[in-house]
Amino acid sequence: MQPNGLKHCKHENMSKRPFSPKSRARGRPPVKRCPSGGEIIAAAIKAANNDINLPPELCDDSLLHVLSYADTSSLVHFTRGTNNAIRDRCRTTLDGKIWKDAFDNHHLAPLDVESNSNPPDYYNALRRRLTLFSNLSGKTMRRNKQLKHSYNLPSRFFHFVPILPNDLMHYPPAGAESNSDNDISFHLVDSHHHDGDDSDLEDDDFDVVNNDLDQTMYSSNFDPPPVEFSCDSYSLTSAGTGSELVFLNPFSGTVEVRNVLDNAVGNDEAILEQAMMQASERILNQRQQHDSSSLHHHDDENSEIIAGEAFHRSSMYDTPPKQVLYSVDDYFDLDLLEYFGEHTPFQNRRSSGNVTSDWVGVDSHSAVQSDSNSLTGTLIGAARILTVEPEQRGQEEIACTEVFAWSNFDHKTGEVVVGGNASSPYCFKHVVKVAGSFYFLDVCANKHKVFAAFQAGSCPFEVVTPDDVEARRRARGNRVLAEINDDDSVVNEDGEPIRMSRTIFCLPLIKCDDSQPSTPESIRAKFPTPDSSIKAQFPVSSFSIDPTGNNLVVGTVNGTVEIWDTSRSTNPRRTQLLSVRQSFLKRHRAMTLDERNTSKPVEMNESIDKPSDIELEDATTIRESSIQDDIALLAIGGEEIPHKHPTSKISQIYLPRHLTAQKCGFVTKQRNPDYGTTLLLWQTPSMFLEEAARSSCDRFKITAMINVPLSAQCHPEVHYDGRRLLVFGKDHIGLIILVYHVLGTRFDQDEFNDSKKTKLNAKGEESGGVINLEEECRVKFVNRIRHAGLDGLAYFDSMLMTANERYVVINTKAGHLIGCDGRNASEGLFVIDLEDSSNGEAET
Repeated sequence: MQPNGLKHCKHENMSKRPFSPKSRARGRPPVKRCPSGGEIIAAAIKAANNDINLPPELCDDSLLHVLSYADTSSLVHFTRGTNNAIRDRCRTTLDGKIWKDAFDNHHLAPLDVESNSNPPDYYNALRRRLTLFSNLSGKTMRRNKQLKHSYNLPSRFFHFVPILPNDLMHYPPAGAESNSDNDISFHLVDSHHHDGDDSDLEDDDFDVVNNDLDQTMYSSNFDPPPVEFSCDSYSLTSAGTGSELVFLNPFSGTVEVRNVLDNAVGNDEAILEQAMMQASERILNQRQQHDSSSLHHHDDENSEIIAGEAFHRSSMYDTPPKQVLYSVDDYFDLDLLEYFGEHTPFQNRRSSGNVTSDWVGVDSHSAVQSDSNSLTGTLIGAARILTVEPEQRGQEEIACTEVFAWSNFDHKTGEVVVGGNASSPYCFKHVVKVAGSFYFLDVCANKHKVFAAFQAGSCPFEVVTPDDVEARRRARGNRVLAEINDDDSVVNEDGEPIRMSRTIFCLPLIKCDDSQPSTPESIRAKFPTPDSSIKAQFPVSSFSIDPTGNNLVVGTVNGTVEIWDTSRSTNPRRTQLLSVRQSFLKRHRAMTLDERNTSKPVEMNESIDKPSDIELEDATTIRESSIQDDIALLAIGGEEIPHKHPTSKISQIYLPRHLTAQKCGFVTKQRNPDYGTTLLLWQTPSMFLEEAARSSCDRFKITAMINVPLSAQCHPEVHYDGRRLLVFGKDHIGLIILVYHVLGTRFDQDEFNDSKKTKLNAKGEESGGVINLEEECRVKFVNRIRHAGLDGLAYFDSMLMTANERYVVINTKAGHLIGCDGRNASEGLFVIDLEDSSNGEAET
């Protein structure tokens, strides 16, 4: 039959809920979907299966609109598994648009600059990204092995990258790195197996061989020094599948760009597999090229010798960094007059003394367009504080903050610079300096702005007002700052409390040209005045800017969240003011009132979303004691809502690097030394609708919370990309990575509906500490990852993590349990590569 009347359907009333014909067969009630849209898709697929052509009046735009309501499996069926006419029509005119829309609607990170092709293959890109997530969650392996519990990843996914001083690294000599099949490494392996004539070796080659042997002997006799990460020292530059990593070397202090798997050591099984694969391609090819080589007397079928040769050849040299952004020479070229001289804000209070330079951390940021569907480029940020130590007692310590920014795109034109080997050199350098020390900072790559919060009394832009004094007094009265001795996240490295302020300043990044000599004008220009400032109601504890630079999410010490519209950088405005405590109180009151009036299930959307309900009331309400909070937070049935510390400070806010807050929401972290860590998921009620992406005033509310089942003493690391939520911490067994799936797109709706609702424990929590506060499930726990290599970190060691859709990178002190490269290294980076090379899969 033909689906008559397709052109008369009212598309504007449909919601973007992907439709699957099999979901209708199961008899589930559709969620936010117009039934006519499903009938259209079902009829279209049925017509295609019966070799019936679609109506000729169904133009490409109408067909694209109909297919936008289909799920991934239906799209594959329609474009790949129907009759020839439909396949030809899709392949010639519609395929690129169909799969680009599907790729974007999955809220996946845009394709990296180096992987863009003309035209990009969005079909295979989507297939690869979904496979990576399936590998992380263990869904495929559990289905194949019919397991119901968590599935640990295969050993071939784990790698160890040792971090060593430069004198223990064995970099190739000048000119040798470009030739992977050089004769030196080939004959070096051969010299261990033969006593024959080695006339092909030059004298210089023997020197290299002796140096290699000395290096090996030195490395095997001495343990490398310990690796201590005192700040955020590494970050993946890509939100998608890129392997580029910015790294702050803990030994040399240099800022480097490298491949995350350079110099990586895998488990013994992976090493043997890689060696055997390299043997047939490298060793045998070189034997054919060197007819006079004595290796022809060997048995080519001896796999052990071939594998050994390939192993030695692959480990001949260490791979140097692709680019060094800040080198050791830059320390010696440092001119302190450009920081504390007469042309700086310190001209009236200069003093002599020792100057220390402390790195605060490195990070990477993606610049995306307003639609969040295309990538402009990448920006690498690094911050440090230079401090002049007073020579005499009683003198004030002077501090200067410096923020570096290296980008691979021109901010004015948007043109991306791509170098050799598909690498993107970071050749655009910007810098900003401030006379003071900050305690929280974020960088907007899209607008080249720096958002910074400075300690009270340490900022040259802020004048202390009576309101600021009153705000700090209220915070002390609310006993938020009374936990300083128990929570080291609000103290500096000397154990002194951080004097948090209410103001966030927006500063421009100034273009820097190191090739030009410094002038008084250029020195002054690097100390710019703020473009604007943001004043929160309470002292600011954390904030995060979205990749478009149009939304700033601010967290305070009183457990409140503020949403600011920064689309006009010179005139930001607050659009929403939220309180964790008030959100739960309003929810409890609405549920209690509904219970008294009706026995029907309560619907919270209308009552909670009103500004008067969710926003803060009078400031005196916040001053209630914690005992009153515990009494007020009693839920239905005598059970307590398991958020034991709603007024704890918002220590971190997590926004995806490639999506706006309106598209995927955001996650806040609150930590209490007695109750542990609580994560809250904030989303908008209409985030799944098409108009949500264009609405900047849609109101946020708490849709789910996670009482992280980890030790209360550890500070877990969190990564959130709109779909995956990773938590790295320590439980009663050891270090562990918890994997959660967040419903951020309707393409995952069937997966959430198919999963059976887990049983609740005595605290009312699902597996993984999840508590869904809405009738519809928004978060579920999917997997946990343990490994012997996740070991060795004590409670006082920093736990760091960076991740994208392919890699998960954390620091470790037990890397030798994964593999060893012969230098006794055990400390470095623990890398999880979700690309399953055993299936012949290639990176997208």
